[in-house]
Amino acid sequence: MGGREVSTVERPEAVRWGGLPAHIARRIIADAHARGVAPGEPLADESRLIEQYGVSRGTLREALRLLSFLGAITIKAGPGGGARLSHPGPAVVGSALGMVVQFRGATLRAVFEARSALEPGIASLAALHRTDSDLARLDRSVVALRAAEDVPGYAYAEQSGLFHNAVADASHNEVLATVVPALVAMTSTVRWRYPRGGRKELTGRIAVLIAAIRDRDAPGAATATATMFRWVMDDLDRNQRTALESRILWPDVDAALDVQRHGPGASG
Repeated sequence: MGGREVSTVERPEAVRWGGLPAHIARRIIADAHARGVAPGEPLADESRLIEQYGVSRGTLREALRLLSFLGAITIKAGPGGGARLSHPGPAVVGSALGMVVQFRGATLRAVFEARSALEPGIASLAALHRTDSDLARLDRSVVALRAAEDVPGYAYAEQSGLFHNAVADASHNEVLATVVPALVAMTSTVRWRYPRGGRKELTGRIAVLIAAIRDRDAPGAATATATMFRWVMDDLDRNQRTALESRILWPDVDAALDVQRHGPGASG
């Protein structure tokens, strides 16, 4: 199935794959995992890390900058500062994926096709694994969507994205819950509109989906999701073909993920 028994951090040739700083970054994370360091807990201080890995201060700092960029650590300067293990969020994956799909020429159509392939299965998992807390969050999504139906602007689209992220979280699958926010962000980077009168229609379809998840009806949840995506894409194909063929660009994806993380206006 593609697995490997030998860790790359133990092999000397690993240094050639990404240079010494990347190799040290891999060792730091592997060692932190082996020691059971949890997010929020400190790594060793800089002097000790230099001694432990036998590298220069510059190489160590470059490795730490790489880990900071990936969201694996936070670095605080000054007394009591230093590097602490962190908890990378979906935005790390989303930003990298956005860069890749831009250079592969992906369009909004490709993103919708990916979502329509993935999200019925995700909804099915949510029906099987959801908790009462998940249901409460989904119910709040419907309330927020209904409140935004007649509000001009992007409020409804934002709430729709939050709903899809909530379904992914309710699946309790860590991989899918990481991928969906990236796809939601990509969907928001191209200007398109719901079918005429479609906001109320979409809210109704979402309510049907939530009912299936509540009843632990996995096939029903998958069908409701697939039907919902087909309804949106059919309208886009008929009336908004230009939007569907618009390219996905990394700067727009990264900005959308920034809004997901911090709220509107966060990206400045």
